[in-house]
Amino acid sequence: MQDKNGKIRKDNTDTRRAELIAATLRIIARDGVKAATVRQITQEANVTQGLVRYYFQSKDELIAAAYESYMSGLVRAADDASKGEGGASERLAKFIEASLQAPVTGRDTVAIWAGFFELLLHDEAMIASHKRGYDSLRLHLKSLIADVLAEQGRSATEAELRRLSIAGNAILDGLWMEGGALPEAFHDGELVLVGLESFGALLKTDLCSFQKSLPRS
Repeated sequence: MQDKNGKIRKDNTDTRRAELIAATLRIIARDGVKAATVRQITQEANVTQGLVRYYFQSKDELIAAAYESYMSGLVRAADDASKGEGGASERLAKFIEASLQAPVTGRDTVAIWAGFFELLLHDEAMIASHKRGYDSLRLHLKSLIADVLAEQGRSATEAELRRLSIAGNAILDGLWMEGGALPEAFHDGELVLVGLESFGALLKTDLCSFQKSLPRS
């Protein structure tokens, strides 16, 4: 909304900006990143092109903002699920479980990532954005892993924690990608079980005991 002087109210800025980002992500999920033109984005969001220019200096800036929002949203959803009562091992198990189930893992989320993939290889701004997203997830995993080891009275150097977090991130990435692209290829709960077993093997600890209802056959 605008005030009597025609200026966009500050308290509406975050909402409008988020609506433009959400519209951009819907287009990318449906038709790919090349389809996310300013015209298509404004039509999807039901706003004028001038509103896009008000919030973003260019379409590339909007695309980069959409990617960062997308990545941070996935990490936040999994992180929120890992909070609350329970020890470090249980919190890590909850994080893994949330990362490998809807809404974090799904066709739409993988479709969005696939839409961005070409830009991630060739666009410097997108490469930088991807690195920030990757570092955010890896450092979060590093913290969870360090807490698990400390809970068990085990120590690890920074170099060891770094390697464990890189390996853990690779486990989640691989299962997330295949689970989103081919959900029908896996039994209910199978991805979560594989994730817990794989992290358990990596950290030499039992994480499956926190998910007693998961299939084991």
